[in-house]
Amino acid sequence: MAKTGLVMEGGGLRGVFTAGAVDCFLDKNIVFDYVIGVSAGACNAFSYVGNKRGYVRSCMIQKDPFNAFWGVPQMVESHKFVDLDKVFYEYTQQYGFDYNQFVASPMEWEMVVSNIETGKPEYMSTHVVEEAQILGKASCSMPGFTDPVDINGHLYLDGGICDSIPVERALDKGCDRLVIVLTRKKGNYSKINDAAMAIFRRIYSAYPEFVKALEQRSDLYKEQVALAEKLEEEGKALIIRPTMQEISRFESKEDELLMSYYHGYTKAKEYIETIKSYLSR
Repeated sequence: MAKTGLVMEGGGLRGVFTAGAVDCFLDKNIVFDYVIGVSAGACNAFSYVGNKRGYVRSCMIQKDPFNAFWGVPQMVESHKFVDLDKVFYEYTQQYGFDYNQFVASPMEWEMVVSNIETGKPEYMSTHVVEEAQILGKASCSMPGFTDPVDINGHLYLDGGICDSIPVERALDKGCDRLVIVLTRKKGNYSKINDAAMAIFRRIYSAYPEFVKALEQRSDLYKEQVALAEKLEEEGKALIIRPTMQEISRFESKEDELLMSYYHGYTKAKEYIETIKSYLSR
């Protein structure tokens, strides 16, 4: 029987599209053999592997700006523009996420983190709650907005810098067929603008390999999209991605976030029968 993998990229609040797809998978009892998530995709991996429908939707769509994990209002309390402690420690209690259920899952999963010392991606998993919290935080820690996260004496940031769409990792793990959830429309690519790159060079001047990874990210992203599309043409992958204009990384309008969530749910639903066919072979 083929081994099927679920690959989920990041994109900040664009990850609410993936949250819709994940909730559809859970509603339709779709079980993948292997799951890998990066950045916001890692958050969605928590929701999927932990079987907690609606969890990421609740985290990302906040009616109260003071309860949001990012933005100016919440800075009154957190003193940070992006507060990932709220995501991985507070929201889990607010929305009833069970870390013990997550780490006890028999499903094979990994999350991607970027080692800022080597400028290389690393792929991690754990069965320990505290380690899962730290791993999730590291995978989501955006350069320039959050501090690096220490894991076993090494410093890590957003996995999307070094491996935005970890298709090759899923293939290396033995997956024969993939379902790849992207958060950008076909033809839209991730790009770090010159002003941001100048800031990153200054902030991470002590980590030249990480700066190099930041500089090369846009080209790598295009290569990864091309690989995903090639696999789809060969019948080895299904790509689920927005067909309407995607939202911004820091979208704050509730109606826009909800629209993206339901768009993700609908797009995933279109592929359910094909995915079921994958899983039955």
